[in-house]
Amino acid sequence: MLRLLDSLRLTRVGASGDHPLASPREAAQIFTELRTVEPLKGLEEIADWLMSFAAAENLRPERRFDVISQLDELAQPHRIKLARDMAGERRSARLAEAKLRAVNDELWRSMAGAYDDLIGRIEAKEKGADSLRKEAPLIAIRAMRAGGMRLKWTFLHYGSASADIWEALARAYRFAESRGVQNARVQAYPGIAGESSPEEEYLRNLLLAACAPDALTPAELDVAERLIAHGAAHFQITLKPQADSTHWVDLANPRQPLRLAAPPEQLTPGLRFFAAVAGHAEVQNLLDRFEKNKDVPRGIDLGGVVAPELIGKVLRHLHLNWAPRPPVRRSERRRLETRVTVTHGLDAIIGSMRPSDLDLDLSAGAPSEVWRIENMSVGGFGALVPQADAGWLRIGALVGILPEGAAARREIGILRRLVLNGSGSKAQAAVGVQVISRQPLVGIFTTTMGLWAHGVPTVEGIVIPEGGESGAVLVALPNGLYLPGEQLLAMIAERRHLMFPIALVERGEDYDLIRFRAMSQDD
Repeated sequence: MLRLLDSLRLTRVGASGDHPLASPREAAQIFTELRTVEPLKGLEEIADWLMSFAAAENLRPERRFDVISQLDELAQPHRIKLARDMAGERRSARLAEAKLRAVNDELWRSMAGAYDDLIGRIEAKEKGADSLRKEAPLIAIRAMRAGGMRLKWTFLHYGSASADIWEALARAYRFAESRGVQNARVQAYPGIAGESSPEEEYLRNLLLAACAPDALTPAELDVAERLIAHGAAHFQITLKPQADSTHWVDLANPRQPLRLAAPPEQLTPGLRFFAAVAGHAEVQNLLDRFEKNKDVPRGIDLGGVVAPELIGKVLRHLHLNWAPRPPVRRSERRRLETRVTVTHGLDAIIGSMRPSDLDLDLSAGAPSEVWRIENMSVGGFGALVPQADAGWLRIGALVGILPEGAAARREIGILRRLVLNGSGSKAQAAVGVQVISRQPLVGIFTTTMGLWAHGVPTVEGIVIPEGGESGAVLVALPNGLYLPGEQLLAMIAERRHLMFPIALVERGEDYDLIRFRAMSQDD
């Protein structure tokens, strides 16, 4: 398609400055081809056409809208099919994942830019712009839907939303407000059920940013986005703060929404407010139903088969972050500057903890990194990771921690928050780590089935004593080996134990965290 695009530019643009898509006949042929290509290739080619079309001049606004709109509609079935295909695959093919991200970044940046440019032309009252008066709600919705895709792909890869995303979203909403159509409901795309309004679209993006996306895995973020799409109608934007208002934004200085716990310095015309109370109540209803029946109403599209524990976790996350009062830290976070050596992955952590290695550094036999701690509390710490390796950094990753100056004291933590900035040698990350044990042990586990699923009689795991229930311990075992409900035999600190399962607590990419009740057999 790139060769076709180049040839069309050479043969068609010429002295007249005409673009191939300016001709309805040629555009129809191109659109037909775009419908039949493989989804990822289709999105890539649509992005190419949008980039070339951005430079096209001598086009009336109505023709410009028609072309952008059709390219947008052509992208939707490709996007939906790719999302379904990716949902059933493990996110381990880094090359394919990088390609998917690059294509989506380019596509939605170009799509949002095309709508933003169109809005600018309409506001400048270009000749023929009046013919699009009735399309104002759809243009604003589509612009914010494209901006929302940019926002989602940023959060999917643990990035922080750039200023231009918020500026374009705010400009599209201001455009709708200026024409009094912010609450006009229309179908966003033909063939895709459901109506929306510019206000609802803007709220979807604000709510996604307000739900602490840096603490969600990609799968959790996808579920959160779908639940937000279902519940956005329960929220409303107001010009002045109301008794139940919880968040605010400034259309004149766009950025992610802020809690009213940190209110604006003064009321200005660009301020907009919204309340999470009604949405919080809706999430409470969904959570109550889910905990009782392990399902959600049929009208909620979760994109296919989703593990019940994932749905429950996301509902609880939204319930916490949309509460009328902001979440309160369990313990005070203290500012300090120190360093820790970190290794990642269950096998590498176990390798650093074996008794024969007790006098060695955490890095012995396993790749490690040095992180700079910036703040600490009883339950964990926040740190800056220089030259961050985005290949393994992800929410839920298990890490082994060696505090500075502690020759043999190891800790175990789980990555709970993550924001990546920059790329290549300049990449760094801000992370939040929950420390789940300051005295972990290595245990050797035998299954009552005789052999584990990969054909060996024993596996090593990390044992984390718990101070609550008598005899309760957390055990991190290799992912996918443990059968729910199975009793295990364990050797822990040279003592034999019978392990009675209580519950699966968490599942990471390379580990399962299970709560057991340990009964010593040596007493």
